[in-house]
Amino acid sequence: MEFFKIYRDLIPEFDVFLDSLEKAHPSHLRVNTLKVRKEELKERLSRYGCQLEELPVEDAFAFSGLETPGATLEYFLGYYHLQGLSSMLPPLVLKPEKGQLILDMCASPGSKTSQIAAMTENRATLFANELNKKRLSILKFQLERLGVTSTIITNYQAQNFPTKLPDGSPLRFDRVLLDAPCTGEGRYRRIMRKDELEKTSEYSERASQRMSGYQKQMILRAFDLLREGGLLVYSTCTYSPYENEEVVDHLLRNRPEAKVEEFSINGIRLQEGTISWKDREFHKDLSKTRRVYPHYVDSWGFYIAKIRRL
Repeated sequence: MEFFKIYRDLIPEFDVFLDSLEKAHPSHLRVNTLKVRKEELKERLSRYGCQLEELPVEDAFAFSGLETPGATLEYFLGYYHLQGLSSMLPPLVLKPEKGQLILDMCASPGSKTSQIAAMTENRATLFANELNKKRLSILKFQLERLGVTSTIITNYQAQNFPTKLPDGSPLRFDRVLLDAPCTGEGRYRRIMRKDELEKTSEYSERASQRMSGYQKQMILRAFDLLREGGLLVYSTCTYSPYENEEVVDHLLRNRPEAKVEEFSINGIRLQEGTISWKDREFHKDLSKTRRVYPHYVDSWGFYIAKIRRL
């Protein structure tokens, strides 16, 4: 908790923010519309004594009374996916469409990949890339469980993803999602599940600055893979401007054809990105990026930027 005090001047209503970290994460799920309608899933889960509460995002619920949500028949049938509300937001900003060529650059465990597939009804060509070979099996399992049939799984470093096809012609996407590896501060709550604790590490400015260097390489490659007019969504689950605004600022300074676009999401309270941090001044358009805080949206902390290639 002490570490987060470096964000006192960044996060609004900071004391309320700290109070929100004392609460356990709520349990959320997304209905997999590739396999089931939400009315049928609600009826099925009610048999377990599960109570569902609709979230602001379509086909998403907070749930309680389901002791083993990853061990039901409906889970194994792929009728729902356990996914935090904040994690569902980047694909909504991406707005994928049927018939498009789409890249999810850091895809495992497949939450956002499968969400994009559901949004496009398996009628977009979707590349799901993952560097970590151990996580590839998780990605493959989840996509198969959820009935995703429109996806090609690849295994590249994000910053080295190929820009050309085997015949030498350029490889360009209509949409690119870069949900980048990050220090993961936004996941923190004082009370955490064991699986969440295993994903965390000690937070430090040095670790965040080191991660920022990798993210800057990734975002340049992600943008270079866009066709003209294409859309890139960059997101992290961290509060650090080193990994958020500074990374997008790096893109804007190195790719003049990149333009940040403003966005909103119905029912979700978003905060503007910052245009300065300590001794750093960022491009004024960074105010068009958005931050998700747990005292305004009861889920993980998140950062999202929507970028168009002119």
